[in-house]
Amino acid sequence: MSNTAEPKRTPFLIYLLIAVLGFCLGSATLFFVSQPINVVAYWLGYGEARQVVVTEGSSGFSLGRGDPGEGRVVADNSTVRLYGVRHGETVTARERLIDVGANSYAFHSPLSAAADLLYLIPTVLFGFPFVLLVLGVVAPNRLRGITERLNKRSGNTQGSTQA
Repeated sequence: MSNTAEPKRTPFLIYLLIAVLGFCLGSATLFFVSQPINVVAYWLGYGEARQVVVTEGSSGFSLGRGDPGEGRVVADNSTVRLYGVRHGETVTARERLIDVGANSYAFHSPLSAAADLLYLIPTVLFGFPFVLLVLGVVAPNRLRGITERLNKRSGNTQGSTQA
């Protein structure tokens, strides 16, 4: 009886599962990180300030079940959605730097923008596993060269010492 064991092969299905999981976590992270970026951009003054006449009031903030209000931009008659406004108000608003979705949204006050900082929570919840997954795929190949050099330097040719 010969002891010729074949090396273990990782099935294609596991690679596919890791790729799909990485794609889902990465896209969720990118979606959620856009909201805090928009808040910082608003606070730094990015975007053109425009007068907006509110045509429909909002019922809440961007997180939760609140519906956005709707307003008409005075300069070009386009429609934007706003949170924390009442019907008939005229507000100065700036559109979001990164607008995700079919409708255009705008911030009209630092408080209305700050509500979107809560998107940092799902950014971390999806981003941390995504970073771990990427490191798990990339790091072993990078570390192999480093460990080989360290082993040669120390005179250990086996790769690890066993007690």
